[in-house]
Amino acid sequence: MSKIKIIIADDIEETRNVIKKILSLENDFFEILGEASNGEEVLELLTKVKPDIVLMDINMPVLNGLEATEKITNLFPNVTVIIMSVQAESEYLKKAMFHGAKEYIIKPFNYEVLVNTILTTYEKYKDKVVKVAYFEEGQSNAKVITFFSSKGGVGKSILALNTAVTLSKKHLKKTILIDLDLQFGDISMLVNQYSQKTILDVIEDGKIESYENIKPYLYEFNENLHMLFAPTKPEAAEYIGKESIEKIMKILKKQYDVIIIDTGINFNDSTLYILDLSEIVLFVTTMEIVALKNTKLGLGVMQSLGYDKNKVKLIINNFTTKYGISKAEAEGAFRDGIYAMIPEEQSTVSISVNKGQPFCDSPRYDKLKIGKAIDIMCKDLAI
Repeated sequence: MSKIKIIIADDIEETRNVIKKILSLENDFFEILGEASNGEEVLELLTKVKPDIVLMDINMPVLNGLEATEKITNLFPNVTVIIMSVQAESEYLKKAMFHGAKEYIIKPFNYEVLVNTILTTYEKYKDKVVKVAYFEEGQSNAKVITFFSSKGGVGKSILALNTAVTLSKKHLKKTILIDLDLQFGDISMLVNQYSQKTILDVIEDGKIESYENIKPYLYEFNENLHMLFAPTKPEAAEYIGKESIEKIMKILKKQYDVIIIDTGINFNDSTLYILDLSEIVLFVTTMEIVALKNTKLGLGVMQSLGYDKNKVKLIINNFTTKYGISKAEAEGAFRDGIYAMIPEEQSTVSISVNKGQPFCDSPRYDKLKIGKAIDIMCKDLAI
């Protein structure tokens, strides 16, 4: 086999020399292309040489190993990073994998551990670029539709789910629904799938390099609709960075006609990335005074981000006139108009939620007021 090309990155020169000495004893297998004392030097080297493996110390000055690994994974996806650290705790291992490392070596390591780790990791990942090209080549660029709200409890997730079901069943769009309300996502509960794998599992297992790797983590609701669920524990959200979401989105955009995203009620980095990426943002609110106040503020943020009314569309959910507000008055409250008014039908929604069965999956959903309204909205979204 051809030699495995390696860069060694460690801020301690003695450690670099030990690694070089070990690898020189296996000169038939390894070729050292260069060495670096911090993460920035690694990135600079990668613009000049093309290694197969970077041996990366986790703690370095200027740019540490985790930060450098994340940048390498984004900018040089063909390069495999093996993290080196004196820390043996599982927390450090998880962090390394979250940032894109493929393997982890505990210092001090011996000859056999270092050589075997490099060989087995290289063999495992050497064909990954070919697989990515095979699964992504010639695929379409999905339309990204995001459901957003600045207040909880307005029925955003229920609308996202039933919109995804309608687009997949009635309009035959190859659709994926992604629950990116990373702390309090409800989509798995709304389809009665509590024990399915989540986006955290994809990232934790290091499976974000290709669609082939991601697919086993998706729940197949029907032949045209897949789902990627949010973590089951709120604290898991801190381990899911924007960079990982970007990688997943880039891959999934080439596999589906439509991506429906259910976001959290925040403007953090991940949410802002998704909002920027979206072709349409469906801003969900109700006619309650607190929801309206938060909606006004949220729409102001959208405007400051440069989004116009062609991108951000307002949905009034649970609309009813029995509280003294007419349709005309509701429309007059928002100068850019209302994209859709979804009527209140509490019994239908409650039964659907309690059973974990989307009401738009019913054969006679278009006989329901709420079903008709979603159907009309989806006709426009499917264009």
